[in-house]
Amino acid sequence: MRKRGFFAALMAALVALSAVSCNNELHVDESQKTSGVQDTTSAEGEKGTESAEKNTNANDLNSYITVKESKPALWKVTDPNNGNSLYMFGMVYFMTDNTLPLPDYVMDAYKNSDSVAVEFDMSNMTQDMESMQEFYSHMVYTDGTSITDHISEETYNKAKEYLSKYFFYNNMMDGYSASFWASQVNAVAVGNVRNILMETLDSRFVTMAKMENKKVISLADADSQLRAMDAGTDELSDFMISDTIRRAEDIGLFTKTLAEQYNQWARGDVEPLAEELYWLDRSSDLDDDYEDYLEATLYPKNEAITSKVEEFLAEGDKPFIIVNITSFAGEKSVDRALSAEGYKVERVD
Repeated sequence: MRKRGFFAALMAALVALSAVSCNNELHVDESQKTSGVQDTTSAEGEKGTESAEKNTNANDLNSYITVKESKPALWKVTDPNNGNSLYMFGMVYFMTDNTLPLPDYVMDAYKNSDSVAVEFDMSNMTQDMESMQEFYSHMVYTDGTSITDHISEETYNKAKEYLSKYFFYNNMMDGYSASFWASQVNAVAVGNVRNILMETLDSRFVTMAKMENKKVISLADADSQLRAMDAGTDELSDFMISDTIRRAEDIGLFTKTLAEQYNQWARGDVEPLAEELYWLDRSSDLDDDYEDYLEATLYPKNEAITSKVEEFLAEGDKPFIIVNITSFAGEKSVDRALSAEGYKVERVD
């Protein structure tokens, strides 16, 4: 029997669109709470909100949040040869009313660091039109095919109906990739969750670092981010699309699952958040597809972060590293890899 794992909260495209914060300090922005689906125009947004769950707490994230004061995982890594050390912090790709303020041990680690290192600083890309065009070019088919050539008719019709219901579909989407469809379906599902803050902690720290003239470092390059968008097979994307819609049909259970993911993070309980535990409802014939997906996305990212940490420690740099918590969970996690290389890795609280 398969053990049910956590559903990935946000896919890459959604993160890319919500990664940049305009705030200048680490605080909760009330205007960023979602009460309905996130749409691209005000008129569509009003319609989407009207279509969302009403007069119920079933889709209210706060109804399922049990950890009111977060104590997330933070690691201190020390090179035993030269005594240099730095901090690594894991995040989830959304926030709640209870996320901020972060505990003192996290903020002290940031204050004692000379820079901030994130997986990829999306703010630079969003200011570069050429980079943005290349980013979106990876979401469309350029070989004359359309989405119906890549996913089943059943999944296509189901996804089209679901996206249309929330005013996310138009004919142009048929030229977009299956992975993009998966991200859009997920964006709609998450957008129907009330009181979820569509912002990431790394974007907050990036903004704060820039205000304080601290250097911001990207641990990965743009090419690796683009390659990751094409990593999943059509069969895997087909499953992700249909399974997300199936989960979202029970908005209460979907919301509760997101809340439990957050509760695990806020308690500092890392291992249940391993990306290997996502999508465990898949059929066994997709096991190789998912392993290949991890081999093309998560594992290379973890290896790149590990290599950068070793480089920072050798040179005496002290960045505050903040990346997705999944990089610190599972057998191929960054903290395990560093420990295996002889570095002292300890949890801080």
